[in-house]
Amino acid sequence: MFSDMLKTQLILKNIVTPEDWKEMEDHIQYDFLYDNQFAELKESELMEGRLGMLATIEPYIGKYYSTEYVRKRILRQTDMEIEEIDIQIEDEIQKGIIPDPSQIDPITGEPLPQEGDPTMEGMGEQPVDPDIEAQAQAVDAQYQKDTKKAEL
Repeated sequence: MFSDMLKTQLILKNIVTPEDWKEMEDHIQYDFLYDNQFAELKESELMEGRLGMLATIEPYIGKYYSTEYVRKRILRQTDMEIEEIDIQIEDEIQKGIIPDPSQIDPITGEPLPQEGDPTMEGMGEQPVDPDIEAQAQAVDAQYQKDTKKAEL
């Protein structure tokens, strides 16, 4: 197709004759360059799809799917990539860049209480507003007054 278009263009512009074209046609080569932007967009789209599948499957990890299965089949990580990523995560935890997952509550995302931590004392106790009883009695008394006024 490219050759036909080039041939037509060159002949119509009187750059070559049809006889010249026959001689040079076999010596023409096309060199296609790699489209970097297209490759990046495609890679980004694939990653977005994989992360979407990961979000969908996450509640089932440990019940129906193993972490290894998810990393290899859903995220398409190779054994080398898994090892490299695990080393990077360990390093970042030690440097304090990311929190240690064993110290984080998976439901709330908050740090788990440490034994002997003074900031965590009283955890588990239900907060009570000391004035609730007094407020309830005041509301009841006002209700009684309003009811008596309405009867008169």
